[in-house]
Amino acid sequence: MAESSEFGKNLPETFSEILEFYDKVENCDSTSSDATQGFVYHACEACKKAISMVNQLDVFSKNEEISEVTTSHLRYMLLPAFMGYFVMKNNHRSRLNVVTDSKEFYTDYLKMCNDYGVTNYQVPKSNSEDSEQTTSKSSKITKPGKTSTTQGDIRNMAVCRNSKIQRYKEQKDLDKRLTELKDKVENADDDVQRDYYLTLIKKWVNTAIDELDSIQMEMELLKMMEQRKGDKSTSPPKSEKPKTPSVRPFIITKDSLQKQVYGLGYPAFPTMTIEEFFDKKVEEGTLHAHTGGHSMEDWAKDPEKDKILQEEETTEKEIRLENDDPDELRKAREWDEYKDGLY
Repeated sequence: MAESSEFGKNLPETFSEILEFYDKVENCDSTSSDATQGFVYHACEACKKAISMVNQLDVFSKNEEISEVTTSHLRYMLLPAFMGYFVMKNNHRSRLNVVTDSKEFYTDYLKMCNDYGVTNYQVPKSNSEDSEQTTSKSSKITKPGKTSTTQGDIRNMAVCRNSKIQRYKEQKDLDKRLTELKDKVENADDDVQRDYYLTLIKKWVNTAIDELDSIQMEMELLKMMEQRKGDKSTSPPKSEKPKTPSVRPFIITKDSLQKQVYGLGYPAFPTMTIEEFFDKKVEEGTLHAHTGGHSMEDWAKDPEKDKILQEEETTEKEIRLENDDPDELRKAREWDEYKDGLY
């Protein structure tokens, strides 16, 4: 039976290419990089091509046992598992679509291995499968609904925990065995190659079971997040607090000449002189005009000069008080009487 067709590369070459992509993705520093995502895309395309060739060539049959599958064809049983692996690494699609598709391929792989007697793991069936009793491969798994915790539930959890521990120990043994066989498989005889690929198939059975458990939990979380987004979109908008009007920035200049210069340099900002700003604030009622003394206008024109003048006036006032100046004494008494009247 020929293993080549109009696809260009034949089936063994395509499978070798898939293994190369697997090594690159598995050993990359980041799966989100453009280079790795390129490997993921081409690996998925190679898997699709290989699966199509396997189906066209009728490589597998439901009526045969694993012992009846030729050694050269054993490796092609891994194609759905590799497809589930590469799909799961895709970062360019909706996460819910990614985990749904990956779940379908891992499920197909476990069902095939169960049909061939490689594993006795039973993939949970969906409600549609139970009602239709279909014999075709399904890509959906539904988790049992939430019920109150019973003694049976506790026993099931204990069994599940023990199964995970057993798979973990088995996986370590399988990895060790694969390491021993990997360097020999290229030029080995039929028995060594068969041992290698059967060991690899069993390793991916454990990987698929663990991946399906993780996918199921992630799918429930993603669906919950989607539902919450839908609830937020349909909920009435919350009452908004009144916003304070924003103040448009402007530039204060010392005189009209600066106003012309800054007005040319910053056409987006209004400009006004100190006198215009002072008059504007008086009109708005936020600043009171002063007939004497120091004002905001004086400070804005020359802060240092205004400070010196204030110090000089304070010194002169103290000197006049020391010399018993009548005007200063009268002002001091009036100020004391004013303060006494406040209390």
